[in-house]
Amino acid sequence: MGINKKSGRTAAKLCAVFAAAAVAVSMTADNAPVKASGSDSIADLQAQIQQIQAANQQREEEINGLEGDIEDNEYAMNLVSEQIDGVKNELDINSRLIAAKIEEIEKKQREIEAVEADIADKELEIERKTGEITDLNEQNKQNLKKFAKLARALYMNDTSNTLPILNGSNDWYDFFMYSDVVKNIGGQNMQFMKRLMDSIKEQEELIKELNADIDKLDEDKAELHRQQDALEIEKTALEDEKAQLEDDAADKQNYLYGLSLDNEAMQDRIDDLYIDMAAGNAALEQLNEEIEELIRQAQANNADDIEYGDGFRWPLDSRYNSITTYFGYDSWRNGNHKGIDISGGGIAGSNIYAAQSGTVISVVNYCGHNYGKSWSCGCGGGYGNYVIVNHGGNLATLYAHAEDIVVYEGQHVEIGDVLGYVGSTGWSTGAHLHFEVRVNGSYVDPFNYDYQKV
Repeated sequence: MGINKKSGRTAAKLCAVFAAAAVAVSMTADNAPVKASGSDSIADLQAQIQQIQAANQQREEEINGLEGDIEDNEYAMNLVSEQIDGVKNELDINSRLIAAKIEEIEKKQREIEAVEADIADKELEIERKTGEITDLNEQNKQNLKKFAKLARALYMNDTSNTLPILNGSNDWYDFFMYSDVVKNIGGQNMQFMKRLMDSIKEQEELIKELNADIDKLDEDKAELHRQQDALEIEKTALEDEKAQLEDDAADKQNYLYGLSLDNEAMQDRIDDLYIDMAAGNAALEQLNEEIEELIRQAQANNADDIEYGDGFRWPLDSRYNSITTYFGYDSWRNGNHKGIDISGGGIAGSNIYAAQSGTVISVVNYCGHNYGKSWSCGCGGGYGNYVIVNHGGNLATLYAHAEDIVVYEGQHVEIGDVLGYVGSTGWSTGAHLHFEVRVNGSYVDPFNYDYQKV
């Protein structure tokens, strides 16, 4: 996996790796120094390779987990950002609602003030009318006094007809209107008294109407106050809702900030893991070079004894020819596959044949984990039980994941000799043969060669 996130920061960190390459290549995945090749066998070096590969695999899994977490965080950040935008829109609408409520409250207040002014005007009118009635009553009182004098004069002059009429009258007005005595009073006095009484009655009716208007205005004023109080309650609720929305937006903003910080921290951790993987890969390169050197040395020591002939034998019976993994890049292993994996139905326990004549230069045969697994048991550097045969001419072949190896180091084998039996030891998901060809210790594609003798 390439380093492709926050490349600026990561590249700066990688500079430290390249600057310290001499130290990095001398460390295993567990930061234990790699032993000098002079005291290590191929199996020892491959075991160290397996340690580094396992550590790098663990780092890769952690990177994948962290990258998944970062993606989850970024998804959450997008959601929270959308929520914040939604809250901001809600706050905007809420603020406009509050402004509208305030405007309605102010309108109600203006209406209340207008009603109160109207009530005040009517109260002043009542006060004025009451004053006029008082004046009219006073005039009436004075006129009544005058009339009393007139009545007394009538009485003094003619009591036989006037007194019964006076005694039978309900009030002075009836007296004036219906009494025969009134006929003796001047027309001018009668008209004056009638106008006076009509005016009093008119003023009283006006006062009654004004009081009714005031009662209605009081009711209108009370209703306006109720509406104003309701608007105040609505405004307060909106203000509380706005405060809650603001708190919610602040909480979401803090959460968003926290996710961002988490992503920064996880990205830093990923950068560090990539750096560790780069150091581990550098150490792997050195170990592989040492293995290649050991193979070259073994081949040099046997240079006069063997020389491979023309044509290779297929390392299994011909019916087992299904290639599950080819030579080259393998995404599952996140690296190069250094050979070919051969499988087929019923392959477990079948013979593994020498592809060419040669001398056995390395054997690992201690792994008892003969079953499919998606992880490495650590045996044989991930190869499990394996054997390497030197064929001369700087050519060697490797046969891995065997159930059992039946040859020993230094043994001469002929083409087609049985080297062991197919198994699933080491890092193997199922029974198969991992077959490698090396030239001068370096991996080459096994299909660069023809397999004629089967």
